[in-house]
Amino acid sequence: MRPDDTLILYRLVGLVTRPVIRVLFRPQLRGLEHLPRDGGFVLSANHLSGFDAWAVSYAIYPRQPRNMAKNQLFIRSLGAFPAHGDETLVGGAAAAAALAADGNAVVIYPEGARRRRGEEHRPRTGAARASLEAGVPLIPAALRGTDGWRRLERWRLAVGPPLALDDLSGAEEQRSARAATSRLWAAIAELGDALDREG
Repeated sequence: MRPDDTLILYRLVGLVTRPVIRVLFRPQLRGLEHLPRDGGFVLSANHLSGFDAWAVSYAIYPRQPRNMAKNQLFIRSLGAFPAHGDETLVGGAAAAAALAADGNAVVIYPEGARRRRGEEHRPRTGAARASLEAGVPLIPAALRGTDGWRRLERWRLAVGPPLALDDLSGAEEQRSARAATSRLWAAIAELGDALDREG
């Protein structure tokens, strides 16, 4: 799916939802200068709630994110793609890499499922594998507040600089994916800690 394949529908949804998000959740965004204006990249953040995709979309608008979603939820008309492929549908890291290589902003939550803060997290390697395979930036981000939507808690998003992965290009694929994921998860945790300190 090329970057402008569903742009009209995405812009229409954005036009309707952005003012509502701005008023209800008062997003506080930091580090947006780290997001490329053009070309593909993989953005990875912690996963707190179903509103995470809305918060990330709000932050990178008008670019349309291609969110990896579990197969039961993915909405192709808004640019999502399935976490697992089958004989008729490409999914997972392979789909993410293809989308990023085509110039898309790809969003993958390494935890794979929503988690409460304080729970043990075991990040998966899909975001790192997609970034390494496509040769695009891997960008960490941290979210806070999206799990407090019932209280209309403020959404906060911090984006970090792209990770340095050049030293992994010659390594064995699984080893480089694990090393990149370790760096990614450490960067996400650092950004999250900074948001927590800011309150």
